[in-house]
Amino acid sequence: MGELQPRMRAGDKDRQRVVEQLGKHFGEGRLTVEEFDERVVRAHASVYLDELPALTADLPRDPEPQRRPTRSPMRLPSAVFLLLIAMLLAWSLVAAVVYGAPPLFALFLLFLFLRHRRWSRRW
Repeated sequence: MGELQPRMRAGDKDRQRVVEQLGKHFGEGRLTVEEFDERVVRAHASVYLDELPALTADLPRDPEPQRRPTRSPMRLPSAVFLLLIAMLLAWSLVAAVVYGAPPLFALFLLFLFLRHRRWSRRW
């Protein structure tokens, strides 16, 4: 025969959790005042954990919240990102040569790209 497991003792938080459930069901009209009082007294008098579930066994359980599936953030592959940056830099330089304006947009993009690479190396 296997060894008998000792009964686990109930703590104040365990008793309080059951009393809160009973109060919720009392507020929803599932328990009368006498039933509520009797069950609360039994909950506070319980010594072991296996005495507590009998107090709420005939009451409906709270529905478990549905978990939303987590989505991974969409990330551009680094090759696509580099190609896009290269195309924007080339377009900016061509526009600067044709129209005679300084390539500020190209310098700004180059600055952002270099800053991104510096931060990504730290991780």
